Amino acid sequence: MSVLRAIAKPEHLLILIWAQVLAGLVWSDPMLEAAGAVLLAVFVVASLPRLRRQTLILCGLLAMAAAALAIAFDAWDAVPRAIGGATVFAAFFGTIMVLRATADRRPETANARRLFDRLDTAQQSGVFLVASHAIGALLVVGVMAILAPIRGAEAPDESRREAAEVCQRGMCLASLWSPFWVAMAVASQHLPTVPLWQVMALGLPMAAAGLALAHLMYARNVVWGDLWRAVLALRPVGAPVAICAAVITLLSGLTHLSTLQSVAAATPVICAAALLSQGRREFTSAFVAAYRGLGGVADEVVLMTVALALGRVLEAVLAEHGVTGWIAGLGLAPAWLIAITVVAMTLTSLIGIHQVVSMTVVLVLFAPLSAGLGDLILMESALIGWGFASMVGISAVSVASASTMFRVPMERLAFGPNLKFVAVYGVGAILILAVVNRLVFAA
Repeated sequence: MSVLRAIAKPEHLLILIWAQVLAGLVWSDPMLEAAGAVLLAVFVVASLPRLRRQTLILCGLLAMAAAALAIAFDAWDAVPRAIGGATVFAAFFGTIMVLRATADRRPETANARRLFDRLDTAQQSGVFLVASHAIGALLVVGVMAILAPIRGAEAPDESRREAAEVCQRGMCLASLWSPFWVAMAVASQHLPTVPLWQVMALGLPMAAAGLALAHLMYARNVVWGDLWRAVLALRPVGAPVAICAAVITLLSGLTHLSTLQSVAAATPVICAAALLSQGRREFTSAFVAAYRGLGGVADEVVLMTVALALGRVLEAVLAEHGVTGWIAGLGLAPAWLIAITVVAMTLTSLIGIHQVVSMTVVLVLFAPLSAGLGDLILMESALIGWGFASMVGISAVSVASASTMFRVPMERLAFGPNLKFVAVYGVGAILILAVVNRLVFAA
């Protein structure tokens, strides 16, 4: 009995799920996948007493919505598939804790922190903005584990909050073009004929404009030359980050693994090698710290699992009971479809609807339409909506990761200054996409 109680601890269940995900990368077996889904379901139940009240309420609402739809439309088959698909996210959070514990103990981090502390507040903001975008394009939320230790856990609460917000702005704009984001994978499933090079050709300038706007809105007193010198303060961590990013990029590019799978598989190995080079004591200390940190990600893992379950149920319902014909009859102009996509994904994220759910809904509804809206523009609109939802959504993995890494309450990140940036940049992005669509795709 004591052995079962030990296994049922959320930390141990998360480790078992992690092992199942890694085993599934080299040995695909339905029974193994089913075991992972069962372990995650047990993890969700075992974690309920630990969840914050806000998370419990939100997960309860999402679960009731999923159950109501499943009952009404007989879509229960989507639930176990969603739980099985969520195991990779559970493993990913374990990987983040290992990466954070490693970064805390590496000398490169300490050197970067010393250089960083010499900068004034505005320059520090510029560093985090550019670095979070560049690194986050490859490592996605893993960038938080790189930058958070540089800011330091001993920093004042307000300083850590501002750093987390800046990282959110920079990192989430990478979703507009980076093929390493889950957003691109989800969007490509619904719009498979859009070439990646076109998305990157449109998304990169859009992201650059967003970075420039963010810099002007929040650090306008820092000239561009000073911004570049400030970014150089991160050079001590450049080589380790480049090595990690290169390995993950090669692994995802040369194998069948997704980016999340590649991160979960490669990062622990890289971290173990880096720690062993410092000695067994640092190795042991880091993995003990990572183990203890696993208990702090229960809210994020449970929320992601429930959100994905609702998304799968919605997808199944819409596939059989679509309302595309009704929407087509409304005769909405392309500009309205762009605006609805961006605004709907952003607003629903503020009430806890994960962007996996909202992106699935808008693309299932709008992709079949022949209303003069190019598939490329629709995809970029959805990617912008994903970026905004990742920046301010209370169920977003990036908000949860920033909250965990910078030790800032999730609510303060979701309903903070980034809402202003989302509003200003969102209006501009919708207008730009409407103009591009008219120039390129209008009949």
